[in-house]
Amino acid sequence: MPLRATGFSVSGPSARAPIAIAALSLGAGAIGALAIGRLTVRHATIKRLVIDELEVRSLKVAELDVAREGPPVV
Repeated sequence: MPLRATGFSVSGPSARAPIAIAALSLGAGAIGALAIGRLTVRHATIKRLVIDELEVRSLKVAELDVAREGPPVV
């Protein structure tokens, strides 16, 4: 496969090397993007779980306060 991007005609294994390097670079970039995406999703999930846990705890505290003090008198 001739490679004429630089003005030289190259064929054989040396012509495929730049293509292989470019493919590896693109592959590494895609894997990196997937890893970052997974970390972002994982972080958002953990953050949501923490918020849910805090909401549950605050509801439990509010229920304990009502149980201790009794219902509000109107």
